[in-house]
Amino acid sequence: MLNLFRKEIIVLTILVLSVKVSFGQIKTKFQPNYDNKKIHFGYFLGLANTKYNIKFNNSYLADVNNGKVYAISSPTSMGIKAGGLVNVYINDYLDFRFSPLSVSIYSRKLLENDSIAHNQEDKAWFEIPVQLKYKSERRNNSRMFVFAGLKYGFETNVVNKKNNITKVDNFTTKTSDFSVEYGMGLELFREYFKVTPELHFSHGIKNMVNPGGNRSSFLSYVDKLKTHSVTLYLVFQ
Repeated sequence: MLNLFRKEIIVLTILVLSVKVSFGQIKTKFQPNYDNKKIHFGYFLGLANTKYNIKFNNSYLADVNNGKVYAISSPTSMGIKAGGLVNVYINDYLDFRFSPLSVSIYSRKLLENDSIAHNQEDKAWFEIPVQLKYKSERRNNSRMFVFAGLKYGFETNVVNKKNNITKVDNFTTKTSDFSVEYGMGLELFREYFKVTPELHFSHGIKNMVNPGGNRSSFLSYVDKLKTHSVTLYLVFQ
């Protein structure tokens, strides 16, 4: 799955570079006064590759050496995203942007010895990213940029709202997350709209393990779970 996703990134990069070269040969400059408008609205679709980053407690290594447990891992799984976007012009090189409405669907897993031991059902999340975008000078009908920011997310189908946890089999995870997000993209201007392919990297900084949950079986070895995802976006404005 991971190799397939890497291939998709390579194919997208080649496609973007090809489109950029083609657009660079076009003499007509579309929407030359685009930046004169301070605020632009848009929407996006995304395909995510996500997993947990696992940190084990001290007893894990000892029991691995003793043969009591062999391997605990979190394989990558696919997710989808969609939502709206607001881009605020600051100056010729900086923009501020955020998403007032973003919905993501994830399904993350934990494996023991390559067998599914903890499988979360597809979960819908509301996510609110805020980012600062640094953009290059526009060349004809294209412009590259990088961005960085923070993202807050909370699960919509919460079972136990009071304790802010969701129970899945014998394991519980928190229903809100906080992440650092960064990436890059390419703005492609057309006559009536702008399309932007983007690559996002997201690293959770909140431990998703519920300390009061059932920690039976191999799950007692897990000290911290933090989310990680790589997402391909297509933004229309």
